[in-house]
Amino acid sequence: MVLSRNQFDLVIVGAGAIGLSVARAARAHGLSVAVLERGTAGRGASWAAAGMLSPLGEALEPGPFLRFGLHSLDLWPDFARGLAEETGEEVEYRECGKLRLALSEREEERLRGRLAWAREHDVPAQWLEAEEVRRGHPGLAPVVRGALFLGRDFRVDNRRLVHALRVACVNQGVQLFEGCEVTTLLTADDRVHGVQLSTGEGVGAGRVLVAAGAWSGQVAGLPRPLPVRPIRGEMAALRPASPGGVASPQGGGLHPLGGPVLESERLYLVPRDDGRILVGATETDTGFDPGPTVGGLRRILAEASAMVPALEAALVEEVWSGFRPGSPDGMPILGQIPGVRDLFVATGHYRNGILLTPATAEGMGKLVAGEDARHLPEAFLPDRFFGPDDGSH
Repeated sequence: MVLSRNQFDLVIVGAGAIGLSVARAARAHGLSVAVLERGTAGRGASWAAAGMLSPLGEALEPGPFLRFGLHSLDLWPDFARGLAEETGEEVEYRECGKLRLALSEREEERLRGRLAWAREHDVPAQWLEAEEVRRGHPGLAPVVRGALFLGRDFRVDNRRLVHALRVACVNQGVQLFEGCEVTTLLTADDRVHGVQLSTGEGVGAGRVLVAAGAWSGQVAGLPRPLPVRPIRGEMAALRPASPGGVASPQGGGLHPLGGPVLESERLYLVPRDDGRILVGATETDTGFDPGPTVGGLRRILAEASAMVPALEAALVEEVWSGFRPGSPDGMPILGQIPGVRDLFVATGHYRNGILLTPATAEGMGKLVAGEDARHLPEAFLPDRFFGPDDGSH
């Protein structure tokens, strides 16, 4: 395969949910697109995620992240429906809600503060006292002090999502190359002209988007390296020993089908339609050290059975780990790189890449096509990490 003979309007480095969704959006804007993936498409952080769509649950405070997350959540129904219509693939988008559990006095205080944010942003939320939580969800441990029920807090099967995005991209004519590692951006006269591969080959492009997740900081040729670091997360999938294990929001049994996501400050339990429960996740800042580890799995499994004692008898069907792309301020890095024309970046989504996929695709798809991308928050621009010494404007 001699990629250096090809010329594309846009080359995207990375084929996770972000890279594939922007590729799909760019094709809709009429661009010729190639996506270059160092491994297998969709098998990085997007594959390792839990698929929670949780802007209020993930926001540390009101601000641009919460607004962008809520906007992306608004886009999710049409985004999922459009993918299904294009590909025939169901991504298991479920408007299930979330119970954010208070297991300590400190957690209760913080959650009551989030209730105030929810009301400010017209997000359906309700505080449930301990007795009410246990009445509706009898499988929970007595330690629960109460819970914040978030009505607009959904989930999707992230693995089905990346599969559907891949199918959609290929169907629309996106050129996808796997096992194709980009090492360097090719620039001249303050403009990007393509990328160089680990094989030494070059790929010409009018525009380049770096969307390589935790590996984005390893791509050379920028005015300075992107400040993205890998944060390892370890997870497990459990199969309850008998049907159930997590109550539905209406009560009446412990079957997880249609039930809410359960989350505390230390753990989340995400039900799947096939009856499994995803348990996660650790957060370890140790570079690209592989996982999962005995210590990490021991902790999340112990936390899971402490939250829902019936899970002590569950079967462990799968364990895995992945590397989230963390940024210094915990917010995504979206936009054009200062001082280098036609060079863009979409990374640093940390643990919210699946939630922010539709809004990122919308904004970055417009930006790479030369259109107004007003929905991209100024707080997410790469400018905050590139100073005057980099030739930025």
